[in-house]
Amino acid sequence: MTPAAAAVFAIPFFLLPGLVFNLVAGVKGPHAMATALPVSFGIFGMSAWLWGLTSAPLNLWTCAVSLVFALAAAAVWRYVFARKARRGGRISWRRALFPGEWKKGSILDPFWLLPTAGVVAGSWMLISDRLGWLVRAPHGTYNIVQGWDVQWHANLVRFIMDTGVASPTRMGELQNVETHANLLYPSAFHTGIALFGEAAGLDPIPALNIGMIVLTGIALPITAACLAFAFTRSRGLTTQIAAGLAAIFVYGAPQLAWVSDFVGMWPYLFAMSLTGTVIYQFTRLPARHAGALPATVGLLGVLTAHPAALTVVVLGVGLYWLTSTLISPERGRLADTVWMAAPGAVAALMYLPQVFAGSAQAEEVSGWATKESKDFDSGWDIAFSMQTRHVLEFFPDYDATVWLWLAGFGALVCLLWRRQVWPVLFYALSLTITANAIAPVAGPLSGLLTLAGNLHYNTAHRLIFPVVLAVLVAAAIGVAAMVRLFTLAPVATRLGSKVWLRGTGVASISMALVVAMIAAPTVRDTAVAGAQSAFLDTRVEDRMVSDDDRAAWDWLATQPAAWAGTIFGDPADGHSWGYAYNGLPMLSRHYLWPTGGRGSNTDIAYWQAREIGEGLRGNADAENVVDRAAAELGIKFYMVSPSAFWPFQLERLQMQRGFWTSRGLTPVYRKGDVVIFAVNKEFTQDELERMLADARSHGSDDLYVEEPVQAGQ
Repeated sequence: MTPAAAAVFAIPFFLLPGLVFNLVAGVKGPHAMATALPVSFGIFGMSAWLWGLTSAPLNLWTCAVSLVFALAAAAVWRYVFARKARRGGRISWRRALFPGEWKKGSILDPFWLLPTAGVVAGSWMLISDRLGWLVRAPHGTYNIVQGWDVQWHANLVRFIMDTGVASPTRMGELQNVETHANLLYPSAFHTGIALFGEAAGLDPIPALNIGMIVLTGIALPITAACLAFAFTRSRGLTTQIAAGLAAIFVYGAPQLAWVSDFVGMWPYLFAMSLTGTVIYQFTRLPARHAGALPATVGLLGVLTAHPAALTVVVLGVGLYWLTSTLISPERGRLADTVWMAAPGAVAALMYLPQVFAGSAQAEEVSGWATKESKDFDSGWDIAFSMQTRHVLEFFPDYDATVWLWLAGFGALVCLLWRRQVWPVLFYALSLTITANAIAPVAGPLSGLLTLAGNLHYNTAHRLIFPVVLAVLVAAAIGVAAMVRLFTLAPVATRLGSKVWLRGTGVASISMALVVAMIAAPTVRDTAVAGAQSAFLDTRVEDRMVSDDDRAAWDWLATQPAAWAGTIFGDPADGHSWGYAYNGLPMLSRHYLWPTGGRGSNTDIAYWQAREIGEGLRGNADAENVVDRAAAELGIKFYMVSPSAFWPFQLERLQMQRGFWTSRGLTPVYRKGDVVIFAVNKEFTQDELERMLADARSHGSDDLYVEEPVQAGQ
């Protein structure tokens, strides 16, 4: 399957489960499509956890079983509403199953055309550009991102595809190979990618590269469009125009797709890209109760992709309820409150077991700090100008002034025309939390603001996401309002003439299309250079993985012994990308250190690796503690691939230099600085010599061994 074909296939693969679920549950076509993505990942994420409680693997077949049960639940949900509507036999089943004005909000209602056009345009720009850059990058879709987090994401996708274990509460089986110590890591994003890779016949790295591009490429424009509807609490023509423009504007925001991709926070980016859509789901519940079940599943999609995004959803929905629903209820304040709160409560209860499993990791997350938080006395200027980490590095000419002026006008439209206070409060509180993460604000609220930012690692480049999203959506509302003013829509409304209303409507749509055709290339042209630089920066260098590493993994994959045990080295040098690359059984799966503590076999085999085969004092042939640790871990090879990822991570010179003189290790493959050492006790002399000869036939550099090979028998 070509990269383009795989990307096209990915769109229906990710959208169809949620779309069908929404339709069965009673959500009408356009809204069902708009909110399909978080619902799909709610199904993927909960399936990963539930199947993880059993011995059955998660794959396309078991996920299909989950989908069948989910659709059955949606059908029962729809039936309960229909049965209640038919109580007394006053209406037909058809009327009960399709209540209200059947055309309003359906696919026959043209309100969705302009937003969809904007979403398609925004998605096309985000997907086509990034896919083109990826294909032209070194190794194409097999390109390895030289970043901190992406190694873990790729290894996790490999783990799910190979073992069928996708539960977020069982990630210790991946990270902590020796102890299997508990580890909670949200895995819905990786589960969806793994299932896509299985369905498309892709290896983990291409599946992750293409899947990430497609998922964020469709999620960001949809979430911006949905947030425009939520900000205005309307589906009128002004909102339709704003939704379409907002979907296009996201391309031009460095802080959304580009910086987030560069730093490798892919599940976080995806979860945050769903927040506007899920907020929109909840804001519709007072008027359309049938959407409560899809909203529950959609919120689970956010939680299981990355729980940090929950704070954005809670803030948006809470402010909407407080300042809009309570003031102007749909069906009564109490009823509206219950229908908005119940789905959130149910989703929280369903997610609670996973929260308990990961409670021990909360301190690590909340204690994280960035360079920004130490260098500034105040974070207001950075937060307001949205110039957080890496923005000016890749977009040196970035200036948010125009966006802010347009957003200010859009905020006035929300306040004065739509009587919606919550968008301004949503922006203000998000801005304050971001500023506090850069430098604590004065006053007693600083602690509460820090608490709100804890799940986001208290980092401004993460917390700025809802700020930027709010600015772009408000700016789109401001532009849409200008279009309506220029086409005399207020005059037509005051006159009440159908001719005038239709005329201004046609004029507004025509002008909006012209604005969109100007905005799309303008936004792209101003951002594309920085976007390409940010996208490719970690994909074209050899910071961690070079062609020499790839050649070493390819050679190791031909050695039967490599598959009979494990391969070890410095977790910080990137050698364990070999697990994602071709499934080699690497003992370390992340740059971070696995859980085990001092004295564990992993700890001993790492810090004292030079002592393998060195015996004991007075008995050079005796087995020492390092020999036993390596044997219990099944270590067949050590791989050295300098240097370490971060500057503060000290080079393991004991491995890089000491291995060459170790009596218990033999260098059997070398390509540049990449060296593979065999653990002598695991091989005979003849096997070692055959490996050396085979390595030379595969392009290994000459090896100079100072001492005779000491092979075990």
